[in-house]
Amino acid sequence: MWRNILVPTDFAGAARQALQLAVRLAPPGCTVHVMHVITPTESDPYSPVRLRPEVQARQRLPEEVTDELLQQLVQDVAADQVVIARAWRRASDVIGAILDYADTVEAELIVLGTHGRRGLQRFLLGSVAEAIVRRASVPVLTIREHARVPEAIRHILVPTDFSDDARMALREAARWAAHFRARLTLLHVLAPAVIPVSVTEMATVYEVMPDLQERLQEELTRWIEAKVPEVVSSDIRIEEGPVDLTILERARQDQADLIVMATHGRSGVARWLLGSVTERVLRQAPCPVLTLSHRELPPEPSLH
Repeated sequence: MWRNILVPTDFAGAARQALQLAVRLAPPGCTVHVMHVITPTESDPYSPVRLRPEVQARQRLPEEVTDELLQQLVQDVAADQVVIARAWRRASDVIGAILDYADTVEAELIVLGTHGRRGLQRFLLGSVAEAIVRRASVPVLTIREHARVPEAIRHILVPTDFSDDARMALREAARWAAHFRARLTLLHVLAPAVIPVSVTEMATVYEVMPDLQERLQEELTRWIEAKVPEVVSSDIRIEEGPVDLTILERARQDQADLIVMATHGRSGVARWLLGSVTERVLRQAPCPVLTLSHRELPPEPSLH
């Protein structure tokens, strides 16, 4: 599945969860690379020196502190069957340093820990996060501080809006499902909407298009048949409600171990991933979220 997984870290609480998740996902022979970007101490409130004020008093170098913190983090989550490599880079451009290092180690997956008040929130909730998600040439897996780290990937939830990016996400989700022998749920959320029929009358989408449910069911079935291998157990759900809340509720009810969504484009799930919906999903997801940036799809292999 992967030969190299990259875990950028700031040594905050969610960092351990991200590394733990990466270690659990890593197949035999895969190397997990955990790395920290050292930025100028004066401008970085998350410098390892600032995280360890007692060593700052002894005037130790940030590189020394970083080495110690990386070693401790690896020891906390080390597994005998997984190789974990440690590294740090000095840079003022955190985004560029992470992406450059991902290219250097030929990472096929980037795993980030997230939480709401400090640390890697700057990756997930700010311009750095959007840049990594948009610019990374590989999938980005995020897990928030209080989310459950799954023991294994047994159930994958894939929200879709029928866009090309959603097709890409489903293909990647199917690959994960086949590898982990997980069940896959393809979800379409029909946001509540009213359509003006006249000045005095309003009608819902279902009233105007009474066969909509059936048509959506047929299209989702075609997607499953075309993109999900027969060996993968799959099901379809069509629900109506606020998109973000419906995704989160379905993930909770199904006890999903992973949510897979695409991230870029002018329509479709781009409005989820680059807007307020995605921000809420990432902040509240009860499980890890895998995001894929927009790219041209290669020819699809035969599934059957």
